[in-house]
Amino acid sequence: MTHRPSRPRLSDPAGQDVVETALARAAARLDERLAAAFAIGSLAHGGFAPLVSDVDVALVVDRADDTAAAAIDAARRETIERYADSPHHALAARLSIFWSDWASLADGSEAGRFPATDRLDLLDSGVLLHGTDRRAGCARPGHDELFLDSAAFAGTRFAVPAYLHTLRHPDELAAQGARAVTKAVLFPVRLLYTAATGLLGRNDDAAGWYTAPPQPSSGLVGAAARWRSDGIDDAAAAAGLLRRELLPLYLHCLGRLRDHTARSSRPELAAPLTRLLAALGSPA
Repeated sequence: MTHRPSRPRLSDPAGQDVVETALARAAARLDERLAAAFAIGSLAHGGFAPLVSDVDVALVVDRADDTAAAAIDAARRETIERYADSPHHALAARLSIFWSDWASLADGSEAGRFPATDRLDLLDSGVLLHGTDRRAGCARPGHDELFLDSAAFAGTRFAVPAYLHTLRHPDELAAQGARAVTKAVLFPVRLLYTAATGLLGRNDDAAGWYTAPPQPSSGLVGAAARWRSDGIDDAAAAAGLLRRELLPLYLHCLGRLRDHTARSSRPELAAPLTRLLAALGSPA
């Protein structure tokens, strides 16, 4: 018989409301196919910043297939629409749903939508909201898998033309506000932290690791960690810091990832990082 636990309290009431709505929509769409649901991310493990954080939900279905994908996509759209005229609209728009089935989680495959770093988050910090918890039988992503996942992600995500434009025009990035700025600054730091330590790249942990002892652009990384919770109080100063330190930060992080990837079991993943470094102006 399916166990339906009383819903635990998450770290932010508004975030929890969005999670509950997403779960209700998913349950209505999937019915008996929904085996379990978890809150993950900073709502589950702490460090949630309402101004900038995503709302992360993990769903486990009976079988990861196209029908489940369509139902989950529809549930996400319906959740966002539910908050269209609500003060929580911006928060709902940051809803991210990861999903797979227990068989794939058990053997460590990525059926559905569940990258290695998010599977690690589920195993270490996920909060059960619905169904039966079978995480004890799931494969734990190893250091090498987490590292290669970070390198592959960087080589594709950061090469998107719109993203490259953002890195080359930090004044435009600064004008987009604290969420856009902090995500752009801390994203490569989190990837590098996970690649170096094999641990989940939580924002506060990654920023603290990067700045002690200081590495290139540590001033910007430390400021971004503060901006996540406090917002940007001096836009002109923030723009100046981004102009000086954003591109050097990316060159440093991507260079480190590229060098380690070239010596890994998947050296072919270094080529996209080399092209990305060249596009950003690195001579290497």
